[in-house]
Amino acid sequence: MEKALYLHENKAVKIIRDGPSVLIREEGKADRRVPARMIQRVVIAGNIKLDTGLLTMFTDNNVPVTMFDKSGNRIAVVLPCRQRLPERCTGQKIFLESEYNIKRYMTFLRAHRHGIQINVLKRLLKQQMPDTYITVGFKEEDYLQAIEKLIPAKSAGFQQIHGIVSALFMEMIIGRLIISSLDPHPGVMHRRRDFGFALDICYALGPEVDIQSIQFLRDKKDCAPHECKVISPEEMKAIAVRFENRKEALVSTTEHIIDGIFELIRELKLSGECSI
Repeated sequence: MEKALYLHENKAVKIIRDGPSVLIREEGKADRRVPARMIQRVVIAGNIKLDTGLLTMFTDNNVPVTMFDKSGNRIAVVLPCRQRLPERCTGQKIFLESEYNIKRYMTFLRAHRHGIQINVLKRLLKQQMPDTYITVGFKEEDYLQAIEKLIPAKSAGFQQIHGIVSALFMEMIIGRLIISSLDPHPGVMHRRRDFGFALDICYALGPEVDIQSIQFLRDKKDCAPHECKVISPEEMKAIAVRFENRKEALVSTTEHIIDGIFELIRELKLSGECSI
């Protein structure tokens, strides 16, 4: 079974490489060993004692490592150099070769986001969707207004938690893109931005980020600060557990979107709109 490795700042903990495994040493406790082949993602929050050989092992296995500061801000993502990654699918560039292709790609993303928005509102509103969504239609502004009303408190706390959850989603997406031999950088909606293609997919999955952030603050109202603060290990664990509990469904949705991207590439190539 593949696992995510979450490491929060702890001066008593040291993480080292032990052959093909990760060895976790903590004062007063027995050593814990996790085979590297079982680790799919790594999240590090704060300052952790680890050796560079450990990061090398993760990059050798194409495992992304996301690093947060103590306030939960994503500060770095560690990935293998491009020449060490599997051969990439070159078809992604077709999306930027004409205005028609850009429009098709954007329509594809918005259609997926729209479907996820409806699903999320059904879960948040307990199936009580307003009749106007059916009789008049459901638009992006309708979703944004509904979500704003559902946020437990208008505070920097929501944005802080939302940023952490978004980073967890991004790491999952980057990992799935690497496995699929897609480049996480050349985005269309997020063109000329680091991990632009991953950000494009994160846009489609955005409503899932919203619901996890809202549900966390509903369950942990004392964790909704009026200004950014240091995220405690307990809060980070609660966010991670909620994400991991939905991971199987989220990975399935992400894979469905990636399958659709490959299908759109084939369709555009066959349409003769442009050649690659």
